[in-house]
Amino acid sequence: MKKKLISVLLCITMCAGILVGCGGKSDDSQKEEAADTEEDKVITVATTNAFFPVVYADDDGNLTGFEYDIMEEIGKRSGYEMEYEVVGDMSTMFEGIDSGKYDTMMGQVSVTEEREKKYIFSEIYGYNAIKMAVRGDDPAESVEDLQGRKVCIEFGTVLEDVLTEINAGYPEDKQIELVTTEGNIYDELASGHYDAFPITVLSFDQINEKGEYNFKLIGDPILIDKNAFPFAKDCDQDKLEAVNSAIKEMKEDGTLSELSEKYFKRDITQEEITE
Repeated sequence: MKKKLISVLLCITMCAGILVGCGGKSDDSQKEEAADTEEDKVITVATTNAFFPVVYADDDGNLTGFEYDIMEEIGKRSGYEMEYEVVGDMSTMFEGIDSGKYDTMMGQVSVTEEREKKYIFSEIYGYNAIKMAVRGDDPAESVEDLQGRKVCIEFGTVLEDVLTEINAGYPEDKQIELVTTEGNIYDELASGHYDAFPITVLSFDQINEKGEYNFKLIGDPILIDKNAFPFAKDCDQDKLEAVNSAIKEMKEDGTLSELSEKYFKRDITQEEITE
């Protein structure tokens, strides 16, 4: 009888030990799964902080602007936390997407056929036109009048491709010299360090409204821009779908239009802006 009682007690003890062990493993798994889920609910965004009014730093150094507000609204609607990293140039942002460091990027990214071969773009959220800005007293009236002169661009952008294509139609000694700057692009044009730079019509509107510079736009648009957020081809499809769903909702309920009116004084979300 005693032997039978001891056997029963041993059995109970062993079962309890197994249950405790299983319980501990389950807790660890739950913690790991929770951590993974929390990490998955973050969208990392590379951005500039000096592209007024698209995305820029306010007087307190905090990010703000049209695209920043769009991204924040996407986060609220989708449940994703947005993490931003200020990056020096567009090329570095794209490289970060390629390497998986960033999910996407901000900065009025143009949708092009060449880029669509490499990236998946979100829903288009804005349309714009890009023209050349020169000093107010400059006699130039078109892009052709800039032959043999200096134009400031950011290398690695679609504008480099556009101007390279324009240059292909000019004699070598008359081609536009493409330069870059680490300073304030507006101040550098005003001081004569170069002769022109390409700018969206909408951003130019904001510069004029501030009244700090005497610039003018010349000629026809060199590019009609369609703007969207780029993702890697092998991106997390849940993140891409969350962004697309939120943008669609914002179009339908008028939020995108309201944000556009707030920053540009007109609606760029429904149709192309050319003037």
